[in-house]
Amino acid sequence: MWKKGMASLVFAVMWLCLTGFTGLGSEGEDTLNALLDQLTSEDVEQILTEEEWDGRVMANVDDSVSIREDASTGAEVIGKMFKGDAGEIVEKDDEWTMIQSGNVTGWVSNEYLAFGMEAEERASEDVVKVATVTAETLKVRDEASMEAPVIDLIGMGEKIEVGEERDGWLEIIYSDGEVDYISAEYVEVGYECGEAKSMDEIRAEEAARRAEEEKEKRTKNLGAVAASGDELTLLAALIQAEAGNQPYEGQLAVGAVVMNRVRSGGYPNTIQEVISAPGQFGPAATGRVASIMASGPRASCMQAAQAALNGETTVGTLTHFRRAGCGIDGIVIGSHVFY
Repeated sequence: MWKKGMASLVFAVMWLCLTGFTGLGSEGEDTLNALLDQLTSEDVEQILTEEEWDGRVMANVDDSVSIREDASTGAEVIGKMFKGDAGEIVEKDDEWTMIQSGNVTGWVSNEYLAFGMEAEERASEDVVKVATVTAETLKVRDEASMEAPVIDLIGMGEKIEVGEERDGWLEIIYSDGEVDYISAEYVEVGYECGEAKSMDEIRAEEAARRAEEEKEKRTKNLGAVAASGDELTLLAALIQAEAGNQPYEGQLAVGAVVMNRVRSGGYPNTIQEVISAPGQFGPAATGRVASIMASGPRASCMQAAQAALNGETTVGTLTHFRRAGCGIDGIVIGSHVFY
């Protein structure tokens, strides 16, 4: 394993050689040539990798590691690095390293970090390797040869996931197992590492995930119910009377409430009986629903009624609604709260 100092020295010597520096003298040139003769391609690759990862770390975990405000296990957790996350080294001691990653700067135990070559190895295991095209147009071939047919073109700046490099060619591996090839000369290759998240960001993501789960639950299809054309129009008329000035989501919610009652054993099992039940839907008792039926409900209300008959819902299996702000907890959509 090359030490950092030796790696830097050899890197500098290589640079002098490549740039044509001639001030070494014959003895210095002999020493330089002897040193370069000892370098293998693996040595050069290792040197360049160490230079690339100098000052950087990877999370050395299977899940996550806490980032703390101070270098102590008792310090406040201000964020987390997850598997596949990378960071920049700000300060390092024997047991802890201050890292900066994403919007978080704090201390991580060295036990859960990978440095240098180990960081590169961890990156190769945990994240995808991506090639960014640097040429105007890059040709994709079905074999690793300039003579192979061109099957696709990739424009400058585009990114594509790649596999191993062999003899100047990079593999493009597709989900179905097919492999194509691009020239490594016209791309820049790097790992798509993640970034740490602050505790506020983590809490916000968890809240968003819970909200999405709740939405999926309350919009899960409940199954279609057969209905006649008159029942469809009746349901649409009630929707218009109760929620004609509401967004479509609210109109569908009113239709779903009616259909949830039809499905429930605690209410009548027909649309007509549910809507006309005493003390349930005011517009039915005042004649407003009949008036709308006579003139024809609006298109959006007909659409919402048909969706409700098809089992669609925006309020799960809820069976009641009132004006929002009435003090009842529930799902608020527009001017109504459903419960």
